[in-house]
Amino acid sequence: MEAVKRRNYLIDNLKVVLIFFVVFGHVIEYYIKDNSILRIIYVFIYIFHMPLFVFISGYLSKNFYRMKRKAIKNLLIPYIIFNMIWYTAVYIGTKENMFSLLLPGWTLWYLLSLFFWRISLKYIVRFKYVLLFSFFIGILVGVVPSVGSFLSISRTIVFLPFFLLGYYTKEEHLTKIKRVNKSLAIIGILIFLFLALYIVKMDLFDYKFLYYSYSFSALEVSLISGVIFRGILYISSIIFGVCVISIVPEKKQVYSSLGKATMNIYVFHIYLVMLIYFFIPKWNIGIIQNILILLSPFLIIYILSRKKVNKVYDGIFYPVNISIDTGKSSYKKFRKTKNR
Repeated sequence: MEAVKRRNYLIDNLKVVLIFFVVFGHVIEYYIKDNSILRIIYVFIYIFHMPLFVFISGYLSKNFYRMKRKAIKNLLIPYIIFNMIWYTAVYIGTKENMFSLLLPGWTLWYLLSLFFWRISLKYIVRFKYVLLFSFFIGILVGVVPSVGSFLSISRTIVFLPFFLLGYYTKEEHLTKIKRVNKSLAIIGILIFLFLALYIVKMDLFDYKFLYYSYSFSALEVSLISGVIFRGILYISSIIFGVCVISIVPEKKQVYSSLGKATMNIYVFHIYLVMLIYFFIPKWNIGIIQNILILLSPFLIIYILSRKKVNKVYDGIFYPVNISIDTGKSSYKKFRKTKNR
């Protein structure tokens, strides 16, 4: 029998750190126009958190036959359902009928992009120098004026290099990254904090440039500037990611188990974030409100990582499957593969 592999706590811990920054970034997004410090933090987060998240997704997609086989059930169907829920919520709140399966609602682009990456990975990796080529395409796609959120095409292309980097990364590569001097890694992270400060203070570009869902022209960035900025951001995201990986613990932590609930947190957190926006409509209403805003990501992650929420998600996408031959439940089989 094949030996049971040990749990990779480094990946679990990274997922927890990154999902925190995902939630934190979405919480403060509503308030960044009123506060430059929040805007700096926001830019700082967006330099690394989604590139590194996509990298981890690529790292966990090495068995592309299995990933392709489960892509519709695990990604496309959840995308369709949650997109319907999202646009229904938007309609209830604004009375605007914006429903479209072709335009991902807010954070749901990731499910769609991951679906595209996993069903095409088998064919993409057949091309020689595909990793290097993907960086060039990711930079140049910003030149296309019509590129945008439609079917998450822009993000699928721009984030593809990070997905491929993850796919080609082996465990021994992560081991080498963990050997990076921790002090140097911390210094590197501080440098990127100053870079975020410089971007905001000098107003180099609109923070939406970091979404990778807009063309250069849509953000009023010149062709040359757009190519240079995106190239620098690619390099920065990779170096920043290495720094983060090197300082995140590789042993089991108190929070490590939350790594199994990152998909639950990801798809549900936007609704709790919207409640925060509703009850605290502006930054600097009061110090208590400001503290509540900053602490809310911890509360959101705690709530959405509970077993009851997990059961809701599993009940929709991983129901008990009764075998015709044996009459036995294969629910456990679905649960084991859900977070891979």
